[in-house]
Amino acid sequence: MTRRRSRSPRRGGASRRHTGRRWVAIGGLLLIVGLAVGAGFWAWSRRTSLTGDAIEFSVEAGVPPEALSEQLAQAGVLQQPRLFAWYLRMSRSGPALAPGVHLLRPGLNPAALAARLTRSRARPYAKLTIPEGYNQFQIADRLREREITTAQAFLDACKDPALLAELGIPAPSAEGYLFPATYDLFMDSDPALVVRTLVKEMSRRYRQVADRHAARVREREASGWGMHQFIVLASIVEKEAGSREEDGNIASVFYNRLNDDSFRPRQMLQSDPTAGYGCLLARERLESCARYTGIVTAAMLRDAGNEYNTYKHPGLPPGPISNPSEAALEAVLDPPKTEYFFFVAGPGKRHVFSRTFGEHERAIGLGQGLSAPPGETGALPGASLH
Repeated sequence: MTRRRSRSPRRGGASRRHTGRRWVAIGGLLLIVGLAVGAGFWAWSRRTSLTGDAIEFSVEAGVPPEALSEQLAQAGVLQQPRLFAWYLRMSRSGPALAPGVHLLRPGLNPAALAARLTRSRARPYAKLTIPEGYNQFQIADRLREREITTAQAFLDACKDPALLAELGIPAPSAEGYLFPATYDLFMDSDPALVVRTLVKEMSRRYRQVADRHAARVREREASGWGMHQFIVLASIVEKEAGSREEDGNIASVFYNRLNDDSFRPRQMLQSDPTAGYGCLLARERLESCARYTGIVTAAMLRDAGNEYNTYKHPGLPPGPISNPSEAALEAVLDPPKTEYFFFVAGPGKRHVFSRTFGEHERAIGLGQGLSAPPGETGALPGASLH
């Protein structure tokens, strides 16, 4: 009987198991290395080292990540352009780059920098508070300080005809329609979006006030007034008033000057702040405005070339001179009925109101040497120079 030889252990199976374990170990090692590289890359993309103030940087449409990264390095925004270009490609941010002017801080981490360049929702918010009576130029400066948008880009958006038409603003700029309030806005925002936000808030607030005084609004609308005229007058009341309690009386003075045939000069509002605002717009064009620094002078009030000079031009000025509060809007929509035609700065940041020019002259004499309340400039407000 022939004995069968027993088989030796399967060397091939052991070899395969050993090979398998080796590949598992290699795979595990590669995974660990990959995780380490990924973690390092993630940490690098979020490492911030701010080194200076925000700068204005223009992004061209369709610029490749490599070219953009080199431009950013030359501008001093980042130090590792190749890594940033790779980050843009890996995060697929390249196609989402937003053309135009951006506000960038040197030393922003790559993730934050990419968020600004693409204007993604990963950007942080900045709190913007617009004081009552600020004009568009003051708002532009505050937006720049908060790194929300550049001052010039905002001002350009404020006078963009297409945007003004979209928002239904019948004026050459959005001045007056930028409601003074506190907003949370993305840093490095599209300036047109900022304008839309402020204007929509003004429209909402105006509707609320108009609904509360519907009968008076309809009465004035019958004589040709509308939202724009109310905002223009409210912007003047905002700059003239020393306290909220005076808004209504000041509004009544201006309505009396506009509507009473006995007032002379006919329909002249005679408001210093309107001439001052005109100088902001025409500083380079008018000699009387060349040295304007916030103080309204007699020469400015004599200059008929200033179309906002309500000492020389009857009726409302061409547009608002500030962005009025809800209280100022309420004052012009439903003012008290008074016989006042004049007012002048008095003690305690209040005004003295007068019915006749004689009373007004006596009030001016009593008020000589008093400083004008905040928001007023130059000659005593409401005081006729004639």
